Amino acid sequence: MELSFNGGRFVSLDGDLNYREVLKDFPTAKIIRIITYNISKNQRYDALLDALKNVEADVQMITNVPSRMTEYYNTDAGRRMRSTARQNIQIYISKLNPDNFSGKFTPLFNVQNHAKLIGTENILYIGSANYSNESKDNIEAGVLIEDKNFIQELYTEFFDRVRKDSLSYFDENFSSFQLFILSLYAKFQHHHHKMLEDLYTDYMRTKMVVADSVFMDVSDLEALYRDLDELDSVCGAADDTYDEEDEEYNDDLEQLKERFDRLDIEWLKETISEGGTLYRLVAFDTEDEANDIMEREYASEAYDEKLNTYVEKAMDNAAEIYSSLHDAFAEESEDFLSEIEKILSALEAAIRFTNRWKAAKVNPEIDNT
Repeated sequence: MELSFNGGRFVSLDGDLNYREVLKDFPTAKIIRIITYNISKNQRYDALLDALKNVEADVQMITNVPSRMTEYYNTDAGRRMRSTARQNIQIYISKLNPDNFSGKFTPLFNVQNHAKLIGTENILYIGSANYSNESKDNIEAGVLIEDKNFIQELYTEFFDRVRKDSLSYFDENFSSFQLFILSLYAKFQHHHHKMLEDLYTDYMRTKMVVADSVFMDVSDLEALYRDLDELDSVCGAADDTYDEEDEEYNDDLEQLKERFDRLDIEWLKETISEGGTLYRLVAFDTEDEANDIMEREYASEAYDEKLNTYVEKAMDNAAEIYSSLHDAFAEESEDFLSEIEKILSALEAAIRFTNRWKAAKVNPEIDNT
């Protein structure tokens, strides 16, 4: 059955999912938002979760865990409920592990949720059907909405509010630290690539040296400075993940922090700040300097047939200044590039650290059994 109204359609399909049309939009969607009371507990095959595994969209899913209770009494019935809840919670944690999904998948848990909403930026289902394969076997009813302005407003006003009150999959401080590290790694990969392209050259394939012509500009150094400032706060962000009960984790964390403490971030910042050797090289403009030299030193003599001679002298003087700036940074260039590569190596170690520990950092508030 399907009944139309302005801006959408009523749907109640026999033997199929009411939101089938939404699923068809997943492969090209930019965002996917799902709120459900439950998911399928079947461990072997889950077509609906599989539909989220190879999409490029920003996927956010909020689910309840139906058997999870606020309190479990110390009775036979209470113990059975605790055991059932523990089993179901572990199924949910296993099936919704972000590592199972190739794209950006954010699972959250809200133990008060009973709403059902499945949508992209283009089409939205609101109704009685859960995001579970079993829903196609039930009599369910809902509406499909294709009003994009309404859909965006609903996500902002409703979905985001429910998300704010939900439990994150991972411990929030650990999750924030993991995302912070991944963001920094992407930024410093970009800086490193930029330097190899626009600042260094592979001299006779033996080592990287400063190129004769430098194509970096001051804005590149300003971006690097901001990211070095962020890098300086890695140890503080790591401290936020300190575990009062897991000494092995804390020991591993301290070793990681020591690696970041050994980075010479202040020297890098000095080198790229105004007055630093790399800043002076990058900021230098040979043509502007030659014009200044002409005005300062040769203006009274550079006229008529002597003009070209003095222009050439001014250009030679500017080139000499550039050469001296080039030589000044060249003396530090090997150490500078090595320090940038040490940063990348430290960030790679941090990524390995978060990957190694994230299984132990599932939000403890999810499983209250």
